Amino acid sequence: MNRSPWKIRAACAILASAALAPLPASAQDIVGKVIAGYQGWFSAKGDGSPVGSLTKREGNYHGNFECYPDMREFPASEQFPNPNKWGALSNGNPSLIFASDRDFTIKRHVGWMKQYGIDTAAIQRFGDVYSDATYKDQKNELTTRMMRACEKSGVKFYIEYDASGSGGGGWGPNWVASIQKDWTDFAVNQKIAKSPAYAREGGKPVVELWGMGLNDNGISKDPQQWLALIQWFKDQGCYVIGGVPTGWNGQGGFKDALTGFEAVYAASNAINPWAVGRFANAEGADHFAESNLKPEAAWCKQHGIDYIPCVYPGTSFFNSNGRTKNIIPRAGGKLMWSQFANLRSLGIKTCFVSMFDEYNEATQIAKAAEDPSSTPADKWFLTLDADGVSLSSDFYLRLTHDGGNMIKGRAPYSRTLPTKPWNDLLATSFETGQPTANAAPDAAYNKSPKNVSGAICAVTTDKAQSGSQSLRYSGMAKGGAAVYSYAKVFDFTTHPKTITPNTLLYYWIYPEQDNGRYAGLEILFTDGSKLSAGHCVDQNGKPLRPSAGHGGAIPLNAWSVVTSRLGAVAGKKISKVWVAFDRPGAKGVYSGHIDDIRISN
Repeated sequence: MNRSPWKIRAACAILASAALAPLPASAQDIVGKVIAGYQGWFSAKGDGSPVGSLTKREGNYHGNFECYPDMREFPASEQFPNPNKWGALSNGNPSLIFASDRDFTIKRHVGWMKQYGIDTAAIQRFGDVYSDATYKDQKNELTTRMMRACEKSGVKFYIEYDASGSGGGGWGPNWVASIQKDWTDFAVNQKIAKSPAYAREGGKPVVELWGMGLNDNGISKDPQQWLALIQWFKDQGCYVIGGVPTGWNGQGGFKDALTGFEAVYAASNAINPWAVGRFANAEGADHFAESNLKPEAAWCKQHGIDYIPCVYPGTSFFNSNGRTKNIIPRAGGKLMWSQFANLRSLGIKTCFVSMFDEYNEATQIAKAAEDPSSTPADKWFLTLDADGVSLSSDFYLRLTHDGGNMIKGRAPYSRTLPTKPWNDLLATSFETGQPTANAAPDAAYNKSPKNVSGAICAVTTDKAQSGSQSLRYSGMAKGGAAVYSYAKVFDFTTHPKTITPNTLLYYWIYPEQDNGRYAGLEILFTDGSKLSAGHCVDQNGKPLRPSAGHGGAIPLNAWSVVTSRLGAVAGKKISKVWVAFDRPGAKGVYSGHIDDIRISN
């Protein structure tokens, strides 16, 4: 994890802090929960955030992605030119990124947490909030957005202070007072810690202090300073998690930890040891469980301290240091699953997933590019298929959900990874070996085609969003009150597919003229209703029906993704999938391509 803050000098005075009254002791948002670290540090010029408005660095903040985010669920208004000026995607579209400090991004990320079983988010807070007012404004704004999103979703959050810079730098010469003042000014005075969504354990608001006992010149090595800070937070009525180095209690032969911190660890309410990069495969994870997790858990139990071990998917730093690509491979999920299995075997029901959104160190579990077709073509990025296994963009979210259920006892113990690489009702890029289209005009749809001649819907090699093939649609519209052609491309009549509240629809479209915009997917359900009547919209808020023409906004002679959450029609069963052209009054040629169809739970 990049724990280095911006190092700009500033002065800061400590203010007195009022203790926060604990809620009922039944409040338990840490023990027995899945926690995920949340950075929220990506910004871009034009995103409206304090950092994004800076002219220096063109609004860039931690833009050195190692993994590229899956942008398909982000509307056009929430996609920004990447600050690093990477080239276009392989399909010719510009490479665009999300910005963290946006309501849409925060709501989407918190929504994923809720959907995939992440109970609590630990919002990282670095010394830059002390040393530079712009970055302080950014982090305060983002945390407030997170609070509001969590209040609506039921996900909890808490502040994790990273003490990087406490040895001189980001947090200033009196780092203990700086953190105390920040908590008072922000968490207390702005009532962040009083939010019903703020995590509590035993009724006490949670705070994490990361870096205690770490042998790093940028972090305080004085145990008395750490003890004073822990005691201060306890005096405010807080539950204090100690973020500690690997081998903090002398186990495993690691050299990260200082000696003389035993009293500091014992003063904490919980211990959260760092483990990213400490083993490189499932066998190493098993050894780590015996050498570190088992004795650490026993020590914590003996001292009446809660234990929160770290779980991570893999990591890579090539785009940061130019050394080794994919230095600790994810192995198609096997590395991460082995860690969950070890927790279950040790009876540990709490974990800290590192991290939710750390795309710049490839530890993120949030949705990421599945293959190079979704990344800038002129630069290497670690994609989810890098280890020879094709995985859906949400695979590590689904794995986290499955692992969380296992350690909580909701699912049986298994050493074998149960998470499916894909969770699709339908997925095709029209390549060899994939589901192929039976694209005959379907007269069952109001005697289709209507006022259209020469209607064609067929697989072609003329153009493709990915791979070498796509589905081409074309015809001649003759005008009239009703002008349409519905081609049945997939028939599930004998084995209908059920839509769930979390079903997503993706596909790419390449219209070749204005008429070509009025095409897209239509679904017939077994009850005779159609998707177009289900009030679903795409990621830009446009009605999900071919006759809406995607709002007339998608570009011509370019690929555009269409994404929609189909929860509004949950429970319905898919009978047929059509590729349709539908534009009342249309005259003249219509044509285009459709590719990479996916209906996924």
